[in-house]
Amino acid sequence: MMTPAAALWMTESGARVAQLQQAWTTGTLAEVPIGHLWDVVRISDRLGRMALARAAALGVPIGPVLEVPARGVVEVIVPPGTAATWPALRGTRAASSGHLLCPVPPMHRAGGRGREPRHWLVPPVGSHLTTDSDALCESVATELLHRAIAAERLRHDTYAHPDTTAEGDAR
Repeated sequence: MMTPAAALWMTESGARVAQLQQAWTTGTLAEVPIGHLWDVVRISDRLGRMALARAAALGVPIGPVLEVPARGVVEVIVPPGTAATWPALRGTRAASSGHLLCPVPPMHRAGGRGREPRHWLVPPVGSHLTTDSDALCESVATELLHRAIAAERLRHDTYAHPDTTAEGDAR
């Protein structure tokens, strides 16, 4: 059952109540317009989860977040205008238009294709209706940096040590 706070959030975003009710009573996803009250940052699933965990650990309030297994992404609701300023970070894409396909909140699983349909990781039922985009960006960039450092260490460990036995035998 949809909470009043979630219904208000979606209708203020431009969704029609009748369309929401029809979609959710038939078990389908509702289309909620992006760009009026908020934008969306789509982040590859593992990177997004790590960045959100990092932001939460730093005390950043996390707004609504959808997981979309079919696309391998999480969709994070951020303040309007974020898409225009979001940097070109690997594994991310920001949107300020289109529709967010939403299962009924606070349900965590509904609608969609495949074995794991899109679902809410953080439904729009709390007092935080967006995630701070600067904090999210910083968390994503930090996670990407950690990945790059780990890859460099692996590359260094793999290729920086020539087989000295082979050289010694050639002498």
